Amino acid sequence: MKKTATVLASCLLMVLSAGAQSPEFLPDWNPGYLDIHTIATGRGDACLIIMPDGTTMMIDAGDNGKAKDKQHPDASRRPGEWQSMYMSHFIKGLPGDGRLDYALVTHFHDDHIGSCRDTLPGTNGYGLSGITLVGERVPFAKLVDRGWPEYDFPSREKVLAADKGFMEQYFKFIEYQRSTGMEMEKFRIGSKTQFALKYAPKEYRRIFDIRNLAANGEVWAGKGLKSTPMYSGDTHLFDENMNSCAIRLRYGNFSYFNGGDLSGGNIEVVKGYPCKERDFETPVAKVCGKVTAMKANHHGYYDTCNGFFMQTLAPEVFVVDARSDNHPVPSTFTRVTDPQVWRGEREYYITVDQPRKKLGEALWSKFKPWGHIVIRVYPGGTSYQVFVLDADSTDYHVIYKTEVRNLD
Repeated sequence: MKKTATVLASCLLMVLSAGAQSPEFLPDWNPGYLDIHTIATGRGDACLIIMPDGTTMMIDAGDNGKAKDKQHPDASRRPGEWQSMYMSHFIKGLPGDGRLDYALVTHFHDDHIGSCRDTLPGTNGYGLSGITLVGERVPFAKLVDRGWPEYDFPSREKVLAADKGFMEQYFKFIEYQRSTGMEMEKFRIGSKTQFALKYAPKEYRRIFDIRNLAANGEVWAGKGLKSTPMYSGDTHLFDENMNSCAIRLRYGNFSYFNGGDLSGGNIEVVKGYPCKERDFETPVAKVCGKVTAMKANHHGYYDTCNGFFMQTLAPEVFVVDARSDNHPVPSTFTRVTDPQVWRGEREYYITVDQPRKKLGEALWSKFKPWGHIVIRVYPGGTSYQVFVLDADSTDYHVIYKTEVRNLD
């Protein structure tokens, strides 16, 4: 009887061991890979790009400071702390030696740059939230935004009002960091050298570039550094979203769009905006063209992702960096997922699950599992794969992945 019990116990142990699989992790970055990470915190945008030669770039590091927006992995740290920990983990061992080569601020709203709410005290003359907190932990070699050095478009008063109180902290951050060696530049519309590869540019010069498409209400004219206004009215009527910086990244046959919080119109359902001239997506789409992947403008809010924009970009991978139950709203996501609006194979990804109830299960079920979203493009830009990492853990293990997809 004792022998039988021992045998049964051994068999049970073998079954349990077979069922308990070790967690899977994102394979290490290697030269030739392009990685685009959309980092999930639930309180603001943050994107990390690791280019094929190891050059690194951050796009935004937000913290809206709103306690009602659930944080990930938890509220024991500020979003900027979680963002810097994530970036430090994935840039370890790269040529920048723990420093980000580039940081881009798309526009001056708290969920993209930081807030005076819930700010940590700093020791260098400015409060720590969002980008100032990340910059303290992971230094920037170069910081680029839409306004430096004058910050006077459409007026300095409008810039200061975009993120009440925190812009002064941001200016102090820039002043201090420049004194320690950080470079500062204004976003140059039309440039494809402002975010250039730093470590092996010749090796990838024919197949990799980042083109600056739009900022400050102007869009690249399609040649050189020329740009044209996307508006005809009073720029003082625009909210800060309209001034967002937009880029298109290309690597071989792969391409990616990030446009901050650009608007695509649909003003009839957006309250509180004095300017009705809000379709900036259409002119941007015309110079951007088709892409493989994109981040949804303005988190998929009411005024974004218009039909022409979606038809033109026609991404295979659509990513929503979310922080509220309105990211995305049902009307926008219905349009985005409608095969009659734009055709082709596509998948939908989101960073957090806050909008699930408001979207309803029929729409929510179109998303892949939520979390940190990593698009990995393989050498030469001829294939890619998407990974979702657990946003409620600190080991960043994989909870979902696609097969490798070839690009024609």
